[in-house]
Amino acid sequence: MAVNSQQLSALLCSLLPDYQCISASPLSGGLSNRCWQVDLQHIRSLKRHRFVWRPVSLSTAAFDISRDHEYQLLAGINRSDTGGIAPRPFLCHEQGILVEWLEGDTANAELDCEALLKLQAQIHQLPVPKARLDVQQKSAHYWHHISIENKDESLRAIYGYFQALKPVQWFSDTCCHHDLGWYNVIVSPQDECRVIDWEYAAAGDPSLDLALTLSANQLPITEAVEQYCHIRQCTDIERWCQAVQSWLPWCEYLAMLWFYVGAELWQDESYLIEAEKLKRRLISYMQSID
Repeated sequence: MAVNSQQLSALLCSLLPDYQCISASPLSGGLSNRCWQVDLQHIRSLKRHRFVWRPVSLSTAAFDISRDHEYQLLAGINRSDTGGIAPRPFLCHEQGILVEWLEGDTANAELDCEALLKLQAQIHQLPVPKARLDVQQKSAHYWHHISIENKDESLRAIYGYFQALKPVQWFSDTCCHHDLGWYNVIVSPQDECRVIDWEYAAAGDPSLDLALTLSANQLPITEAVEQYCHIRQCTDIERWCQAVQSWLPWCEYLAMLWFYVGAELWQDESYLIEAEKLKRRLISYMQSID
């Protein structure tokens, strides 16, 4: 497995003999993956291309991420009429995938709510992927990667509560990103917004995806749901509001488990602090509905 720039350069040159690797440098950011910016030059045309190398690693295993699925999903999106929303995939290998580098700047927390919801609506109209997110299956995978020391009585109670529930299917499956935060939006020099980091994308209930988006971006729930419904011309606004509200505890549950896995994976105290904060909120939620 390529773990440094020399090894990655050698791997890419062996896989792409018509290209020369000019540079490979690790990217900052990206909570569940450690990716690389790669510059390749075509040997004959001398044209340069910039990519992102998204590796298979311990973190992809811990977070139940399939790079092959991510590649196939991006390929399907880019075959559609609205494929410009996502980077084009270039190479798929057992050690990772190479995808297009999107020129522009990462959006900030002040990204316009309407712009974000338009991206959400656009994603929900993309071709539906073959793989589907099962929230309880994902939760069980996360649980397996949490250390026994963190599995106290309250955490076990939360896990038992949510794993015993039967999630409601509010709407027919669509393509869902499942991590549409402003931090995954690239604003081009022409002020066009595109979306990166599709590793959690899958088929799923769009109201769960919307709930995850509103939670991650701390958007006002009712106002944002109404705005989303207006964009998609949905008439059953009350049902959408009910669905999103019902998914919000699940969003915190999934996030809590995710942060516990991150704390174990990277031995990072900040992840554990965030996980414990979410745990306290979920305990309060469970007490409020008793």
